[in-house]
Amino acid sequence: MISFTQALKLGTTLPRTNRTHKIKLFNAYNAILSQDIFASRAIPAFDNSAMDGYAILLQDYDKTCINRGKILAGDNSTHITLTQGETYKVMTGSMLPQNTQAVIQIEMAQEQQGKVSFPSLKQPLHQGLNIRYKGEEIQADSLLLRKGKRLNHLDLSILASQGISETESFVPLKIGIFSSGDEVIEPHQHAKAYQIYNTNATSLYTLLASRGFACSYQGILQDDKLALHKKIESFQSFDVVITSGGASVGDADLIKQALLELGAKFIFDGVNVKPGRHLGLATLGDTIIILLPGNPLALLLHTHTLILPILESLQGGSAFYPKAFTFELDSDLNLKANTTSALLGIIESSRFLPYNNGKIGSSSLATMWKNNAIALFDNPSQKPMSYAKGSAIKVIMYNADFCDIMDFFND
Repeated sequence: MISFTQALKLGTTLPRTNRTHKIKLFNAYNAILSQDIFASRAIPAFDNSAMDGYAILLQDYDKTCINRGKILAGDNSTHITLTQGETYKVMTGSMLPQNTQAVIQIEMAQEQQGKVSFPSLKQPLHQGLNIRYKGEEIQADSLLLRKGKRLNHLDLSILASQGISETESFVPLKIGIFSSGDEVIEPHQHAKAYQIYNTNATSLYTLLASRGFACSYQGILQDDKLALHKKIESFQSFDVVITSGGASVGDADLIKQALLELGAKFIFDGVNVKPGRHLGLATLGDTIIILLPGNPLALLLHTHTLILPILESLQGGSAFYPKAFTFELDSDLNLKANTTSALLGIIESSRFLPYNNGKIGSSSLATMWKNNAIALFDNPSQKPMSYAKGSAIKVIMYNADFCDIMDFFND
């Protein structure tokens, strides 16, 4: 059994995907870039007016100027040069005449018979007033997005601003999801008193698919060695296989044994974390196999804190550590020695409210459902660890983004 941090390091140093493809911008949400992207165009692309008003030279602000015309957004004014004693009426976003030094908002001007005066200014006049200069947001040739960035809607908007309609990204990992256990049946079936519904497949599929992975649910593995051997032979069609259940040491948990018999190599088998220590990571040929516990709460805790970072790294992401925020602990905590403890809780205002004083089992899906955050406490010493009410602790939200530094442990 290894520590949580050792498991994280081993998982995030596995070889990453190198398969790439081009994808249309409208379909690129959550794709991970496979190359750096540089700006081919400045933003703004030209000096433009920040509001409806009049373009002037500073020396003309207290004089009457001749209005030479109107420039609308989308008009080409590169051939127009502003000279002393004249002005142009400009609309928000319109290209300014050459030499423009300021734009006086339209409410501060008076125009009669083609002549414009500026009797009252609400703000001091200065060079660049109400002007958005070329390149003040993005300079041409500057680095926009780095390789390994998982694209969000704002990233895609920036790419669109450069006239980019498709981008090169890593092909999403093909992930096969399997459940296990003869006691497990699907939600569309009728459960008898001794049977349980398969919630793990739904949790894993929907969570991973929302992160951009190419998921495929493959059904329930039987507690039968011959059937397992046959099914495991199909694992090679996936980049990653995730199983739930069959990761512990019970008599009916045959998956590990079957994998070893077929030549799988375990990177780790067991992680010193509570709850849910029975967690494995193995390779079989080119396929990575993740064995999660069948208990829904333990499975989801591992997925949010360890498995998602590993998958994000395998996918080529440059940021794969869960992003933590600091909150104030709402009650005293006493934690066990020589282990990593995962605690559930609720974020309320600026406080973290631990569920059940930090004491949770490993099988209650409803417990996970009732909370919205996880706090990890790493205590490698032989003595219990205590935190007082009011302590500042690091917390991971269920919907956490990723960052490029590992700074989510409390130790």
